[in-house]
Amino acid sequence: FLAGVVPGILLAIAYVGAIFAMGRLTPGFVGGRSGEDLEPLSWGEIAEKTLPILGLILVVLGGIYTGWLTPVEAGAAGALLGLVIAVVRRRMTLRGFWEALLETGHITAAILFLITAASIYSRMLGLAGLPNELSDILNETQLGFVWIMVIYVALMIFLGTLLDTASIILIMVPLFLPLVEPMGLSLVWFGIITVVGAEIGLLTPPLGISCFVIKATLDDDRIKLKDVFLGALPFAFVMLIVLIVLIRFPALSLAILN
Repeated sequence: FLAGVVPGILLAIAYVGAIFAMGRLTPGFVGGRSGEDLEPLSWGEIAEKTLPILGLILVVLGGIYTGWLTPVEAGAAGALLGLVIAVVRRRMTLRGFWEALLETGHITAAILFLITAASIYSRMLGLAGLPNELSDILNETQLGFVWIMVIYVALMIFLGTLLDTASIILIMVPLFLPLVEPMGLSLVWFGIITVVGAEIGLLTPPLGISCFVIKATLDDDRIKLKDVFLGALPFAFVMLIVLIVLIRFPALSLAILN
């Protein structure tokens, strides 16, 4: 967790910079409509809008990192707290609650079908012996650090177009860990590189699960899945740039640990 703090901050800064640049250079990409001045909110209104969100964050992340809740339990606690907040603020009706349940079921079913298909494909690759063949080839070529990382990132991005994140990690880590470990590199750093690289796959077609989730939650027939993928590509590119920086400067991932 500590090793992911600095990379997370870098990603956040990079996203903000990308959004600002796109808003300035290509306004049509972010809506194209000029903004209008609004009356500033009072401190009470700001607190009313932000405190529930901060409470959700504290319950979910605080529960996980203090060890009180498992990730699954934290997700359930966050959903329950969100429901309570909606009821208290009178934003949730019985009809709205039922529609939320139906929408959740539709999204969950779609994601599970994607993960099932990706798992079958991953299993097929394992039975075909492709990971072992690739590992043997990499061991025989005696590549240096730079080329190993180039191949590693390229393969993760390619597999991200076909598989889910868990399958990518299960396939790639056993292949490259024996090559990275003898170089004396930090395995914590390697884990951060793996996570960021695999997350790029969540934004890349055709199996970018995040894009499918966004499309499923949008109640607008004018927005096609293609539009969601095109909108996500700049952020995938930003993640790739940050990933290259993290590879070039491993100390960024280990700064807090050290």
